[in-house]
Amino acid sequence: MEMTVAQVARQHARTDRFVQQALRSGALSGHRVLGRVTSVDDVAVQAWSRALGRGRRWTDQVREAALDLLSTGRTDRLSASERSRLRSRLREMSATDMAHAAGGLGAWARYRGKPPIGLVRIGPSAANTGELGIVPGEGWLTFVQTDDLDRFEIDQDVSLDADGNIGVVERSRVDDRAARILLDTYLLGDARQSAAAAAELQRRAA
Repeated sequence: MEMTVAQVARQHARTDRFVQQALRSGALSGHRVLGRVTSVDDVAVQAWSRALGRGRRWTDQVREAALDLLSTGRTDRLSASERSRLRSRLREMSATDMAHAAGGLGAWARYRGKPPIGLVRIGPSAANTGELGIVPGEGWLTFVQTDDLDRFEIDQDVSLDADGNIGVVERSRVDDRAARILLDTYLLGDARQSAAAAAELQRRAA
C-alpha cells in the first residue's frame, strides 16, 4: 500500500519532519517521487518502524562481528576485549535495538511481477519457520536481494508497485548467516514471524 509522509507520521506518532529526515538519510526507502512529494510503501514503513531504536549504529566491522556472534557464537573480527564488550551489550539489546544498530533494512523497492528465479531469498522467504515455531507456508510476498536495484528492474519482468508481490533489498554481497535472516524476518515478516524472529534473536544474544 502506498503511503504519504503525513500518513506515516500519523501512524507512528512522529512529525512529518522526522519522516522526511528518515527518507533523506536512507533509513526509510521512498517508493516514488511526484514533484516534491515522496511516497513510501507499507512494508518499508513497517521495517523502518521496527528499527526505530536509540543509540549509534554499529560500524561495519562491529556489525559483522555481532552477526557472527548471533549466528554461531564466535567471531574473529574483534579483539578479545572488544568481543567481550559486544557480547555483554548484545545481552541487553532488544530486537529493535539490534535492527537499529545493524542499520535497518537499507535500500529497498517493491515490485509486481513473477517472483525472480536465481536470486537469493531473504528474511521470511528464507527463514526456517518450523524452527521458529510457526506453521510452514509460502507468503504472498517474496523477499529477495540484489546487488543493483536498477539492473534488477532492467533484467526482470517487473513493474514498480507499492502493492506488489516482490520485495527487493539492495546489498553488495550475499549474507545467509542465521542472524541476518532473523533480522530481516523481524523487519519484514508479518506479526507472528516478526515476534518469533525477535524472540530467537534475543535467545541467541543471551
